[in-house]
This record gives sequence, C-alpha cells and structure tokens, in this order.
Amino acid sequence: MVSSRPEPPERQARERTFTVRTVEVNALSAQPNLTYFGEIVAAGSLDVRAQVVGEIVDIHPNVAAGNSISQGELIARIDDFAYRGALTEAKTSLAEAQLGATEARERLQLEEANLDFAREQLELSKRDLERAQTLLQSGALTQKNVDDRELLVSQREQALKQRQANIAIQQAQLDRQLASMERFEWQVERAERDLENTEIYAPFDAVINSEAIALGKIVNANEALVSLYRQDQLDVRFTMSDRQYGQIFADGLIDRPVEVVWEVEPENLTANGHITRAGAEIDAAKGGVQVYARLEDAQATTFRPGTFVKIFVPGREYENVIRLPETAIYDNRLIYTIEEGRMVSHDAEIVARDGAQLLVRADIKDGAEVITTRLAQAGDGLAVTVEGEAPPIPARGEGRRGDGERPAQGEQQPQSDDNATEGEE
Repeated sequence: MVSSRPEPPERQARERTFTVRTVEVNALSAQPNLTYFGEIVAAGSLDVRAQVVGEIVDIHPNVAAGNSISQGELIARIDDFAYRGALTEAKTSLAEAQLGATEARERLQLEEANLDFAREQLELSKRDLERAQTLLQSGALTQKNVDDRELLVSQREQALKQRQANIAIQQAQLDRQLASMERFEWQVERAERDLENTEIYAPFDAVINSEAIALGKIVNANEALVSLYRQDQLDVRFTMSDRQYGQIFADGLIDRPVEVVWEVEPENLTANGHITRAGAEIDAAKGGVQVYARLEDAQATTFRPGTFVKIFVPGREYENVIRLPETAIYDNRLIYTIEEGRMVSHDAEIVARDGAQLLVRADIKDGAEVITTRLAQAGDGLAVTVEGEAPPIPARGEGRRGDGERPAQGEQQPQSDDNATEGEE
C-alpha cells in the first residue's frame, strides 16, 4: 500500500507579502520644541520688617497667607504715642537752638559795628598825634601834649584788638548754635521718620507668603512681620543641558519665547513668557545650566511659587528635513519606501526630536511614501502592500494554481495575504 500510493501533487512555493502603513513626506523647515520640567519661583520677594519698637494696634483684614494686597494699602500700625512725644521734644529743642543762633548772630553784628567804630577812633587819634608832633617842632605844643596823644593812640589800638577778639568769640558761639541747629534738625527728621514708620504699607501689588503679626503683639526693630512676593513677577526656572544651551545660545537665548503648562484637572493652565537670564555657573549636580524665564503679567497670577510645570522652548530651526514617527527609522540610520511593491532602503540622518516624532534628513523625493510599520524581516526587496490597498495579483504559475485546480486531499487552502502581516504596531 505504501509503495503503490499515488504521488502527492507538487506545491509551488509562494512568496509572502506583508501589509504595512505608510506616510507621505515632503521636505520642510521645522523648529522643534524642546521640553523641560521646572519650577515657578518668585522673581521679586520681600520680608516686610518693623522699623520701630512698639505694640501692634491695627492690622489689615486681608493679612493672611495666600491673600493679595495692593500697593499702598496699610498692612499694620504700631502705637505712635512715644514717637509723637519724641517729635515734639525734637521740635522744641530745634526752636531753642534757632533762638540761640539768632541771639548769637545779633551779638556778632553788634561787635562788628563796634569794631568799625574802634577803627574810626584809632584813625582819628593817629591823625591828631601827627598834628601834635608837627606843632611840637614849631613850639606850639609841649612834649606832654604829644605824650598824651600817643597814650590815646595806644589805648584805642588796644580797644580795637579787644573788639576783634570779641568778634571771634561771637562767631564761635554762632557756629556752635548753628551746629546745634543741624543736630536738632536731624533729630526732628529722625522723629518724623520713626513716626511715619509706625504705619507699614505694602510696597507693591503682592501676594502674602507668610505672616507673623497679631493685635497687641510687641514687635522689635527689624522683626519680620509679613513676607510678600510680586504677583506680576513670577519666573520659571529649569535646567538646560550643556549641548542644548550651546545650540540655543548661538541661535539667541535671551528673549526666546517659552510656553509653560501646569497640568491640572480638568484643564491645563498655560502661560507664555520669555527667557530673561541664565545661571552664573554650571550646576554640577544637574549637569547643565539653570535658565530663568519671566511669565507675562496677565497670566502670572494663576500660578504660585513652587508649582512643578512643563516648559516648551523653541529649538533650532532645521532646513530641508522630513518629519517621521520613530517606527519608521531602522537602526537609527535607515528608512524604507515602496517601489513596485517592494521595500527600498535609504540612508537617513536623525537631526532632532520633536515630541513623539523625529526630524530626519534623507535623499528621497517629495511625496514619497515612507513605511512606518515596524517589520522584523525588513530589507531591500521584501514584498509589501499598503494597508487598505488591494494586493498585487501574481502572474499565472507564480504562487497561483491554474483555473479549476483544487487543493489535493489533505492539503489546506492557503490564507489570504492580509493574514500574513507580522510585526505591525
């Protein structure tokens, strides 16, 4: 029975065809976004401190962490009784010093007038002495008359010197009173400033970060009362690698726009901004440069310092590239197109990543269909068909039976080409 059994019909080999997906590509100019993660930080923060000692007697009702306060609004008031008294005393001392200066100035003016009179008297006595000496030679006056006039000249010279000494003394007294006036004027100014400092106002539109005041609390000078940050000046801080920093710096880093996304439910919060500065040194722990971008005023109020956000920064602009999914790249250097139903390889260079896609340079024509399905058997000449298109019909005798030919007994009917797809993602 074994030797007499009929020979089974010879089955011709059939080429396997794979179904793939493709994407039409065209060369373009692209500027991919670089994605970073960073933190919102306050660009302008301030600890408001008490400048004087005293008891808190009044507090703004909105002084609490998280509340907003406008520029010029009263934050707190310190009891000003002692400072009003100090100002009154300083003003009184200044008035007394001013009165003393006025008296010293009048005495000085009187001494200056007396000095002028003494000079005139001395000149008169000198001229009288000269006449007496002339008359002595003619015999009209005696030597005693001349001696009396010389004594008078000597007395008036002494009186002139005394007046000059008095003027110096009066000038010193006036200078002393003027110095006292300057000291008391400073005391008045200090007392006025202390009195003003009993009322503490918000220096800018701000959000209260923390507060440490209460009615009746005795505060010391330089004690922190509230911590504020400018609600219209928020920065986002993130780390850029050395390589990316070098590329973007050469293309213009400062004023480069950024988009900030705070991923919250049910809808993300976004804000725009511009890069304002980079860190002063390389952060060895993070392996890059810290970069700061200032958020726009109108959108900064929706964020809070410490928020963890995602940042999109436009990278370099690339010319003559194509955009492909990662599945289209084989061994980081090849892509495949379809020509006459078969795979054809092309060298490709990955120049950048743009989200989930890659920017690639390859020597292919615009409008070419690039295979995006990952195939383990990928290679030049592999038969493929595009998903959704009819497979090519082989010629008679090539992987196809003749008309009316049926499979032999025990032979299974071959499946369609659509069921031969492997490795499809």
